[in-house]
Amino acid sequence: MNKDKPITLSDETEILILDQLRVYMNDEFDIDIGNLPAKFLLDFIIETVGPHLYNQVVDDMEPWLYERFTGMLEDMHSFKKD
Repeated sequence: MNKDKPITLSDETEILILDQLRVYMNDEFDIDIGNLPAKFLLDFIIETVGPHLYNQVVDDMEPWLYERFTGMLEDMHSFKKD
């Protein structure tokens, strides 16, 4: 992961999302945006919303990871020799 951009997309994913973004803008707002405005809008969304979504995922994973690692530690202790 790039430290300058916490969220990066593959070229294929970016193309797919840009297409979907242009369709959405046209369907919902009757605005036909080109490739460059769509790219700027996507970059803005990633920069402003992306970190919040990323942090939410990390927060959501924490209880699962805690439970998983606690179970692993308990299993590890069962292998101890008396």
